Amino acid sequence: MIHPDTVVRTVSPVIGNGVFATRDIPLGTIVVVRDGFDTCLTREEFEALPDPLRESMETYLYHDRNGCLVLSWDHARYMNHSCCPNTMMTDYRLEIAVRDIRAGEEITTEYGLLNIQEPYAIHCGCPDCRKHLRLDDIDRYGDRWDVRVREALLAVPDRVQPLWGLLARETRAAVLRLQRDADLYSSVKNLKWRAD
Repeated sequence: MIHPDTVVRTVSPVIGNGVFATRDIPLGTIVVVRDGFDTCLTREEFEALPDPLRESMETYLYHDRNGCLVLSWDHARYMNHSCCPNTMMTDYRLEIAVRDIRAGEEITTEYGLLNIQEPYAIHCGCPDCRKHLRLDDIDRYGDRWDVRVREALLAVPDRVQPLWGLLARETRAAVLRLQRDADLYSSVKNLKWRAD
């Protein structure tokens, strides 16, 4: 589920829709929680779907660490990529604001954490645009991304967290343990699907 202070709007005719903040969302705020309403399909289940359904879903799916295809049930699926994202996926079944997000700003994420299977060109417009997403992005940039994610997770207790209650008890405990020992942090590199 996505943070309640968000809305879908048109970004541009070329990009289509995106998700925007309706209020300020500070660094360390949980922006998306993977919950029980998100659809999780094996590759076989996905391939068995009728063509029109598969084609309409394909744009919004990502692979989790187990190779399952995940489709967010709400408008989290409309979050666009940026090489300079303001949120990032974590190894805690949540996406977190890695910098302050201003009201009216588009909420973006790092598609390099979504286990893309085919490289493709991107033009996110940020100064550090990589120009292409690749399967090994997690391996190449994971250490850099971990710095941002860890900093954001350490700020969690100091923020208003409307989605906190949607996290599993074990996940909440793991996030709180980081406050006492940051070395317990679980790297975004653990999100990598190691396909055979």
